[in-house]
Amino acid sequence: MNEIEYVFGTGDGIVHHWSGQAELALANTGVADALWLDFDGDGGVDDALWDSDGDGVADVAALDLDDDGVLDHFFTDPTGNGTWSHQITGAPEDAEREPLPWVERDAPAEVTVETARPASNLDLLPDIPLATVDHRTVLAQDTAGPLSPPPWPCGR
Repeated sequence: MNEIEYVFGTGDGIVHHWSGQAELALANTGVADALWLDFDGDGGVDDALWDSDGDGVADVAALDLDDDGVLDHFFTDPTGNGTWSHQITGAPEDAEREPLPWVERDAPAEVTVETARPASNLDLLPDIPLATVDHRTVLAQDTAGPLSPPPWPCGR
């Protein structure tokens, strides 16, 4: 398993550095690239920190905010202060705060669900379902929590 580094903070400049063993394969490469944790404080270990680019540092917080077993809210930490405060929208104006090459930024106006593929490294990332609303593309990935089997192989 791979070790993933991540930070948490309150925004006051003090960050706490952590690391943990990856135990979940969100990129569907057969290599664990995320770790389970209770990010939202609801008592369930149903959220994940994901190293989507494989550099050993988490760059996406994936949360199951409605506790339905689906990772449905995705955030970045653009300031590096550990607050994970920017929700991924896919909007062109958010590209700087979402330095994620697999986010689709050209979306139709009507509400659709489609599958995005990254522009490069096609074999490294999975098909990622996206929900598109008002020219914004947001992730809507069906990913089960640690207590139920995932709908696709995840390395657990």
